[in-house]
Amino acid sequence: MSIKRILVPLDGSKNSERGIEMAVDLANDAKRTIVGLYVKPTSVNSIKYGELFNAEQNRLMEITFHSAKTKCEKYDVKFIEETIVGDAKSSIVKYANDNSRKIDLIIMGARGRGSVKAAFMGSVSNHVLNKSKIPVLVVK
Repeated sequence: MSIKRILVPLDGSKNSERGIEMAVDLANDAKRTIVGLYVKPTSVNSIKYGELFNAEQNRLMEITFHSAKTKCEKYDVKFIEETIVGDAKSSIVKYANDNSRKIDLIIMGARGRGSVKAAFMGSVSNHVLNKSKIPVLVVK
């Protein structure tokens, strides 16, 4: 199996940072491309709080992409930013399983930003691991 494109779901958490670091280490050896995917949750259905929520999500997304891009540039690894809106679990799987995207490997943190922690693994990484047609490397 030839690995050319690595999908790394990003959410600003320490575990997603470990995911991008692992991907950079792997990509650096063979000039692979990393696709950083940020899934923005559907906005709050409130005029008052919806704008604040969206602004905060955009701020966090920009910080997260900047950090990942900086790590990739340090080792001359190509980085592509992708953003989609929806549920993280299903959105990551749908994105990765789309053959037109040519994803060869998913590298993601064991847990993300969620406040509820699963016994061994976060619900998003567990879902992706079980539903993805693409190989998944979960880092802790």
